[in-house]
Amino acid sequence: MRLALVFPPQWDPRQPPLGLAVLAGAARAAGVEVRVWDLNLALYRRLLGACPGDGVEEALRRRLSDPASLRDAAAYLQLTAAAQRVFDERADPLGKWRLFWDTAGGPWAAGSRQAWQDMLAGRVPMPFLAHLRPELAELLAWQPDLIGLSLIADTQLAAGLALVGWLRRQPGGAERRLVLGGDALTYRRTALAEARWLAEWVEAVVLGDGEPFLTAVAAGTPPAQAPNALAWGERAGAAPVLAGPERPPPAFDLLPLDEYLTPALVMPVETARGCPWGRCAFCIHPVRAPDGRPPWRPRPLERVAAEVRGLFAAGHRWFAVVDEAVPPGRLRELAEVFGGLPAPVGWIAYTRLDPGHDAAGLARVRAAGCRKLFVGLETGSDRLLARFRKGITAATARRVLLDMAAAGLAVHLFLMTGFPGEDEADQQATLALLADVWPAFDPFGVTYDLFPLMAEVGTDLWEHPSRYGWAGPPGGPTGANGPPDGGRAAPGGATSRHLVAGEPSGPAPALELGWQVPVLPGPAGRARWQDFRARLDALADRICGPAFGLRQAALSQDALHLLLLAARDS
Repeated sequence: MRLALVFPPQWDPRQPPLGLAVLAGAARAAGVEVRVWDLNLALYRRLLGACPGDGVEEALRRRLSDPASLRDAAAYLQLTAAAQRVFDERADPLGKWRLFWDTAGGPWAAGSRQAWQDMLAGRVPMPFLAHLRPELAELLAWQPDLIGLSLIADTQLAAGLALVGWLRRQPGGAERRLVLGGDALTYRRTALAEARWLAEWVEAVVLGDGEPFLTAVAAGTPPAQAPNALAWGERAGAAPVLAGPERPPPAFDLLPLDEYLTPALVMPVETARGCPWGRCAFCIHPVRAPDGRPPWRPRPLERVAAEVRGLFAAGHRWFAVVDEAVPPGRLRELAEVFGGLPAPVGWIAYTRLDPGHDAAGLARVRAAGCRKLFVGLETGSDRLLARFRKGITAATARRVLLDMAAAGLAVHLFLMTGFPGEDEADQQATLALLADVWPAFDPFGVTYDLFPLMAEVGTDLWEHPSRYGWAGPPGGPTGANGPPDGGRAAPGGATSRHLVAGEPSGPAPALELGWQVPVLPGPAGRARWQDFRARLDALADRICGPAFGLRQAALSQDALHLLLLAARDS
């Protein structure tokens, strides 16, 4: 059996997609002949090399890949902005679609059933595919038995659906076996259960873990009957089949690792799936157990260590732990893994502000090469933390953050506003907590995002809104569709979606294939967000001072935090 795994645009082209490598590894272990096509990377590289004769783009591409360019963070971000101008000029000659480092926008709504059907049928032009003719010709020439498209984000939906339609319209397309999968589909499991028309275009939609599906298909099971395939009728609503902890390592060797647009490749490492807490009222998770909670599934530490050692032996020195949240004990174990390598490395991770963190453990984490931790504080209000079941208190958050600062770690904070009943005292509690902890950190590494609280399908907030003082969704869920302001480019090649992360863009209509709505929509939500963001920025400027720091860079790619911090220290 020949399997083609395809990663459509748009995603950040500076880091290899872990999901593609994981699926390729599982398929290869099952005896499948597999190839991967990172069409997202191919698109960005094609745009930067569209006019090789003038030499400007080639020089720009070389500088983007030169580790020396990281020594001056502001200058490096000017390079990415120069590349952004190239994307603006060449992605769509008609100017209807825009491509950024971190998102894409165009005349298409990810939450609209009609928009999906129009894209599949080719009624809406998708200019990105025109840049990918060589790769698409190569894909068809290989004649795979099954083509799987991995869509991990809403930003990939337009091109992914357009590609499905294009593949169907090519010679032999009626017999071509196509499968969709990824979080962008899994988040929509409820809505897709009614989308029977999608079966006319794809043989299956995989929801949740892809490894059980691929293993079964490799053994001869029809895709529509394989585990985790979207099915209707008597198989609808079947419990998900989870990938086991002994799953094969990712097949990174099948990806063009030397072509990603980064001065130093940061390799993604997955040590667990799911969330060790899993009780926050507003958090959506791709895979849930029958009790509604996301099962936390750690891989055996020896497996993780072997994978990291293999990546180190292949020459990699930078790593991003992509787990939803690494609990304190696991974080200390990872410090032993990374710290035990033959030479120093750098890494980042996501964690919670759990009381299990202590000063000694965090010092070990920093000594093992961890540069920055990404944590969800959300709010400094104990009232809201308790109501939305964060499982921490402001006092615990303050203590853990100060311990992180004392260890020499940088921290990125995820913050929220727009909670039902949120008042001035709640916002003051957040500002007071930040005023206590930010002075302890190196100002260069201080970063944060502010998001409007979103209600996401399947969460407790969505299912039981009255418990949280919310009236419930007024119309229907909405999907992401590019930058909320139409796509202003921000410093460093990010869009204003990340410069002003999560800025609400107004009321959302009822959209059939979306998965989230703002709890406080429209002008009121926008005003609340803008006011609180301005207060946060003023506080950060007062504490951190006028010198350039990563908070001014609007970094949309986590790996860049690691590389720029390390370059500054060196």
